[in-house]
Amino acid sequence: MNLKGLTVREMLELPVMEHARLVSGEQGLDRIVQYIDIWEVPDIRGWLREGEMILTTGYSTRNEPSLLADLIDQLAQVNGAGVAIKPERFIPQIPQEMIDKSNLLHIPIIQLPAGMPYIDITYNVMEQILSRQAALLRRSEEVYKALTGLVLNNKGIQVVADNVSELIKTPIWIVDKAGEVLASSPQGNPFHPSKANRQWEVNVDNKILGKFVVEKQELDELELMLIEQARLVFSLEMMRNKIADDTERRLRGTFFEELILNAATDEQVTESRGRQLGLAPDWSWEVAVIEADQPFVDYESSIVPKLNDFVMKESAVRKVRPQIQIHAGRLVLFLPSVRSVNSEGQYHGGPTSSTWSDALSEQLKRWKSLRIGIGKSCSLFETHRSYNEARTAVSIGYKLNNDRQLFKYSEVEMLELLLDLAEGTRLAVFVKEKIGRLAEHDKANGTNYVLTLYHYLASGGSLNETANRLYIHRNSVNYRMDRIKAIANLDLGSALSRFELYLCTAYYLINN
Repeated sequence: MNLKGLTVREMLELPVMEHARLVSGEQGLDRIVQYIDIWEVPDIRGWLREGEMILTTGYSTRNEPSLLADLIDQLAQVNGAGVAIKPERFIPQIPQEMIDKSNLLHIPIIQLPAGMPYIDITYNVMEQILSRQAALLRRSEEVYKALTGLVLNNKGIQVVADNVSELIKTPIWIVDKAGEVLASSPQGNPFHPSKANRQWEVNVDNKILGKFVVEKQELDELELMLIEQARLVFSLEMMRNKIADDTERRLRGTFFEELILNAATDEQVTESRGRQLGLAPDWSWEVAVIEADQPFVDYESSIVPKLNDFVMKESAVRKVRPQIQIHAGRLVLFLPSVRSVNSEGQYHGGPTSSTWSDALSEQLKRWKSLRIGIGKSCSLFETHRSYNEARTAVSIGYKLNNDRQLFKYSEVEMLELLLDLAEGTRLAVFVKEKIGRLAEHDKANGTNYVLTLYHYLASGGSLNETANRLYIHRNSVNYRMDRIKAIANLDLGSALSRFELYLCTAYYLINN
């Protein structure tokens, strides 16, 4: 039974239509009658609707029977239901052209007895249509109450999906914008986009958050109504989840912003607040600070969403929850890993904790304008320290080697300590004594001997590594080192001398 109306076939089976006769258009008997109207004016163009059954005596066409054939064309264009006609009074017979078009376009023509009142037909047909539509509305209300009840009782999107799947008797999926399955019924049923599926958008706040997909092409009116109700309910459920996620994201953002601005003063309070936000106390944290040629302004810039997707996918593998903040034009990444505690009570990262820098290094290759500093692994309570370490790492590291993108604090920690301890004026004099001639030669001749010496010492005297760092040939490094020794009269055979020169070249590059 069609709940939107009744078919022409069912209309002919009504008692009131006992003496009516189908003239033509038999293949259109399954057309749906949703409305019934009377036509006794010459022009009906533009007034016809889908599912409309026309009653007429042909009065308006008595002088121009070809208009009846035109009526068939117009009904076909709007997917009308058919024509019921009394031909005896004003037209001698139904025109053959009208019958031929009826058969061609599958628009049924019904001949009515001359004495049959229109009111008998319209009353009985509309009674059937309204009764079915009322049943559809009642069922729609029942489904809506049942599904919204699931949402209001916080049953979750999976329970809603299971109920909808049961109602329309087909597997379904709720898929987000990225193509990830939020829920499916049967649960865990893999989603493969297919032309055999039908889908509808799920909108929240005028934004498309995902799709509602069913594994069914042919759907009746009741199923389409159920799907429309389900789409609304899924929107409500996703809105509820979005509000919850936004609230949690805001609370997490505030919490981490406080950690950036000020060192935490109470470890137990910090752990407790973190636990409330889904941050396990047994995680270790590495803070990364990302800088670019242009400061980061908001989370919608082209780079931030892609980095965020990468960090989220990497974290899903580790089963942890990271945090990304924009602070003072920099992107700050709080990167957790599962950690363990040794017998001496010291924290150690888990088996994957050392790979954050490797993974980030691969991602950074996509954006040459980015540079990143990473602090040492720590507890949540100590992330303020790791944040400052990351800033120091990228600041010092980039000055020493602006061809690199990623810098670890462990690489520059000793330099920072020595430079902080040294008195500036005395150290400047010491640096000038050691490499002053080399620096003057660079300024006068446009050479890079101080930089070459730094990388040579930083790489443990490796010609190959120095060549790789400077993107030059090994023989060029060898030549430069000979020139450096001659110009500055340096002794690189002594460990103390190499240490002094390493400190001096680093100090010079950081300050120049």
